Amino acid sequence: MSLSFGVLPTPIYGADTPYQQQLAEHRELVSTAEQLGFSAMVCGQHYLGSELRYFQPVPYLTHLHASAPSMTAVTGIMLLSMANPVDVAEQLATLDVVTDGKSVFGVGLGYSEREFRAFGVDSKTKVARFEKGLELIKALWSGEQVDYDDRFWTVEGVRPAVLPAQRPRPPIWVGGQSEAAIRRAARVGDAWYAPPFPSHDALAVLRKVFLEERAATGQPLDGAFPLRRELLIAPTRAQAREQARARSALRYRTYQNWGLSGENTAPASAPDDIDVDSQFILGSADECADRLAALRDELGMTHFMFKPHWPGLPHREAMAQLELFGTAVLPQLAS
Repeated sequence: MSLSFGVLPTPIYGADTPYQQQLAEHRELVSTAEQLGFSAMVCGQHYLGSELRYFQPVPYLTHLHASAPSMTAVTGIMLLSMANPVDVAEQLATLDVVTDGKSVFGVGLGYSEREFRAFGVDSKTKVARFEKGLELIKALWSGEQVDYDDRFWTVEGVRPAVLPAQRPRPPIWVGGQSEAAIRRAARVGDAWYAPPFPSHDALAVLRKVFLEERAATGQPLDGAFPLRRELLIAPTRAQAREQARARSALRYRTYQNWGLSGENTAPASAPDDIDVDSQFILGSADECADRLAALRDELGMTHFMFKPHWPGLPHREAMAQLELFGTAVLPQLAS
């Protein structure tokens, strides 16, 4: 089985960095990735970030797609539980049209109380809002007349003209790292978009949970399995381990400050406390390729999403990691 590869134009700067720099670096990242054989770009979503500047994913992916037009634009992930699904449905349909059907709708709950408060949403309703919102989006993308009425939204007798290019709709990848979230992904999505936080052992267990729930609900078991694992290539595993601890500490601290907690979430923020061996793919290019091949063969991974950027890491070093991955790892797995 061959693998597909995606790259993340990751926000690593705050407001003090000129926006032109971020745009230029991310355009270079996706353009180079396309030339190296990557087939997707992935942009996530947060609001009110001060430590990290998240440009909103739909317009940002539209902008970046012009620099890498063969690549699929993936929202990874959008925070549906604090959004209006009518707006999200038309935004994502528009993205699918302007990319000529090369988009994936990556979606999840969200976790930051600051974001929920800003949108006037009670976070206790986030699961219900997510499930009902996704249900309404699917209806709006169907091309049929929509009559929908529940406690959150009402759509009466409408046949939308804004539809995605892909029929019946773009793939839906649902993010999450708790067992409940993964069972939900199996029920309502096409794939579980696995985040990088679960340990290698936990990831294998959670993959089984997803497949069990798919089987129990009578759904196909051979669909996509898109996966993020943090990966760092270095001449020795010891060097890779040291660099991984330093690079991950600041970003994980930011996640914790924003309120990420619970099952299989970000580890402690002190570098010495981060067990990178249990979460990262580390070592030489050949070692990394072997580990990715094992994830493909043992867990059924179909898409690997690579993040070369880290806060504090110079852009040139991130590009060097991307090029090393693209020339020494990707060719071993893409054929």
